[in-house]
Amino acid sequence: MDSPTVVKKGGVGGTDAGAAGKSVLILDADFREGGAIRNSLEACGYDVSCWCDPADARNRLKVRNFDVVTFATNIGAQGMYSLLEDLRARKVPPKVILVADEDEGDAASRCFLRTVVVVNRPFKVGEVADIVEHLVGAA
Repeated sequence: MDSPTVVKKGGVGGTDAGAAGKSVLILDADFREGGAIRNSLEACGYDVSCWCDPADARNRLKVRNFDVVTFATNIGAQGMYSLLEDLRARKVPPKVILVADEDEGDAASRCFLRTVVVVNRPFKVGEVADIVEHLVGAA
């Protein structure tokens, strides 16, 4: 990978009609994990932007609204804090999914008081797509 930023948009044939026009931003310092989630979501028809660097993802949030934002604890505390500040400042904040190690997930759930869906590692990539589908269907 030449760059810490991977941006890919669009869907493929046989997409879920509920996903049409729905956008997801992924922020994950592990480009393999983020890429796997991206591929799963794109296969369901979501418009996905995937980033490895918190500053790049925050810049993208300044120019585009997303239905769902997925980020991982591996971006570091400062990256998470900054991202959450940006999301809280929005008039209509997106749904948020946090990918965390199992030992971090429970603490994150308590910290966010159920405003964030927490997915514990290890997880199946399709689980994140199922959660996104549920969240955008609930919107």
